[in-house]
Amino acid sequence: KLDANKDNKQKAIQDFLDKASAPKKWRGKDGKMTEMDTPYTLRAQQLKEIYKSITMKYLTQDERLDILLTLKHTVKEHGCKLTSDIIELIDREADLLMRGVKDENLEGLRKRIGTLFLQYCRTPAFNPEAARLIKVPQDPSSLRKTIYFCNSCGQYLPSTEFPLSSNSASAGKCRKCRKIDNDARTRQDFSHYVYMLRQLRLSEEKIGDKSRIALLLQEQDLQYLVENIWGGQSALSQWEDLYDLVLVRWNKHFEWSPWNCILLTKDEAQAHHKVDDLDQAYRSVFLNKIRQKHSLARNYFSRIASMAEKMHNVEPHRGKRILSGQQEMARKTLTLSQ
Repeated sequence: KLDANKDNKQKAIQDFLDKASAPKKWRGKDGKMTEMDTPYTLRAQQLKEIYKSITMKYLTQDERLDILLTLKHTVKEHGCKLTSDIIELIDREADLLMRGVKDENLEGLRKRIGTLFLQYCRTPAFNPEAARLIKVPQDPSSLRKTIYFCNSCGQYLPSTEFPLSSNSASAGKCRKCRKIDNDARTRQDFSHYVYMLRQLRLSEEKIGDKSRIALLLQEQDLQYLVENIWGGQSALSQWEDLYDLVLVRWNKHFEWSPWNCILLTKDEAQAHHKVDDLDQAYRSVFLNKIRQKHSLARNYFSRIASMAEKMHNVEPHRGKRILSGQQEMARKTLTLSQ
């Protein structure tokens, strides 16, 4: 496992150097690939060759000294603590080589030189091509504006990984988490209930008694009413084809509501609409069953029940306001005429 980690680390370093030194490529209109070296890629190629040289083994003393001299001239172009440390280590190894110290005893020193020079190669100030390859910017203050936290996966990611809209108050989930969430969700087809709800509203409009509760329901509400309250089948014949089922009023003298409805086929609904006395038309067992379902529906749609009561209370109030306004106008007209 340790050897595998070491090999992976070396492979990652080599991939970084190869990508930084790769020439720019694009495909022309004729389909041919064009390559071009820029000053930045040439600089990256130079640093790549130097790093490859300082990590080579089994070199003679003169070859090693030539490599150290080239490395020293390269890093002397920039004055900073990192380059000073590299130059100090180069001078130390050169002095030890001149004293005849064996290569086995210089292995640790050479690793330090290689590590510092790799850091030199990853610094955009010394190797501009490294700027597009490093994942973490050198300036920590730049993270505050472009890095967001994903609450789903718990990772800090750049802003490009979050599908933000113009009215977003927070970053939310990243693209990967949104895709996983979308793939894991079960799909529900509401086309049956859209059709059923449309037919219900049309039938209530034809009656014309200002029934409002059918307008408050949504497809999800109708799905719960049909599947959980009525079991997805006709209350009389247990027919299960949703396209043949309709929700009609249980008592036609009161407005439609989840606690005043029954699920029947279209033919059964026409026959039920002709019934004037429910107690005489149906048996007591069936009546108790319907009342139980109405009780369940009233408990589940309790908020709709309260909204319906408010809507009925508002209508008379509006009528009184209009009447008082007409009376006030008539009173003013009578006063002016006198």
